Amino acid sequence: MEGLRPAAHGSGAPPTLVLALLVGALTFNMALCFLNTNVLAVNDTMVMGCEVVLVSTALYLGLSRNAGPWIVLAVFVSYAVLLMALRPLIDPKAVRDFLIPIAFYLLGRTCNDIRIADRAALICGLIVVAFGIFEFVALDVYVKYFNIIKYYVARGTVAPTDVKQDSTLFVSGVRPDARTLLPFLGPHRASSVFLEPVSTGNFGAVLYIWALVRKGMRHRWLTMLCGAGAIVLSDSRFGANVCLIATAASFAAPLTPRIVWLCAPFLILSGLAIYGYLSAEVSWQNNLVGRLLWTARLITSLSREAVWGLSTEKPFLADSGYAYSLNQIGLIGTIGFWSLFIFLPERSPRAWRFKVCVATYICLLLLVSDSVYSIKTAALLWFMTGSSDGDEGLAPAHASAAEQIPAPDPMGAYSAATIGRA
Repeated sequence: MEGLRPAAHGSGAPPTLVLALLVGALTFNMALCFLNTNVLAVNDTMVMGCEVVLVSTALYLGLSRNAGPWIVLAVFVSYAVLLMALRPLIDPKAVRDFLIPIAFYLLGRTCNDIRIADRAALICGLIVVAFGIFEFVALDVYVKYFNIIKYYVARGTVAPTDVKQDSTLFVSGVRPDARTLLPFLGPHRASSVFLEPVSTGNFGAVLYIWALVRKGMRHRWLTMLCGAGAIVLSDSRFGANVCLIATAASFAAPLTPRIVWLCAPFLILSGLAIYGYLSAEVSWQNNLVGRLLWTARLITSLSREAVWGLSTEKPFLADSGYAYSLNQIGLIGTIGFWSLFIFLPERSPRAWRFKVCVATYICLLLLVSDSVYSIKTAALLWFMTGSSDGDEGLAPAHASAAEQIPAPDPMGAYSAATIGRA
């Protein structure tokens, strides 16, 4: 763990390059969509190539001379190779999904300047809201240059037979029932630079969580407003609920030991499995109860080999991040990654609060989607997490007493070292 601590303040990659990398991760799909619509045909190889460049650059900038990151990377690669040998199945996507958190976390930790994360959050937020508003006020112009469904067909995500003749937006770009947030805006849900509204709402929740915890940042309220704007424009009920639950979790963070957050996703997974086996329901609706039933069904549909990440089958599991995680890296890999996230050392009480909020976001998102692995939102999220963990985060004089309580140690007791830092 000590090897993952950052170097002296001011070291790391050039801020301009880091910001360009994060903006690139946010917008490269939109750029490819523009090319596919107006210039040349895009395919899945081009998409994967862009992701390889982004992740590789983040790794190059994030890896240092410390042994810790290299050990983590070596263990991950060894485990991935072992799984592919046992299946046997070469699955680069499984490696990519879990390499994104490692690469961008290390990048944030190495940069060692939390103000870069502040600027990245604000810049990305303004870009997302600006394109979302553009899409709302000039939809005809937007789809003229960004034929979203055509792009998803080109990259192999959507089958041509599933596309309606007059469709240009992603399937979730129009709410089939009444809009929840500001109903007067109509059924249209903004896709913005993400090309689909689900990620727009998730990104809004990430911005809100960051601004909630980062009380000393410049333009804090503008960043939070951008998050709220992304949630409203995309009519993201999930994003709005995450904001409420994460706010409560942030206040409870100083009182909850790490073991609670270590167990949280696996308790949820166990509860869903029990629900799936015991429930007699055979149909579901597009509401909270229905989505829980559906993800429970997906989890219980996994074979024994899939639970351990050894199945050669790749069923559609995008509606359940829990089922998707098991199928990709197995139960052991999932436990290992989550444990690493929870137990990686942070250097301030504020960083623990942010980590709790991120854990809340992930636990909730895995209920309904596998989009936690999407680089569009994951790059900035994990960069923020690395920046937060590596920052000293000394509490200002006007901070509340709750903020100055040190983060709990793994068993719930405060260590002498942590109390000394606080």
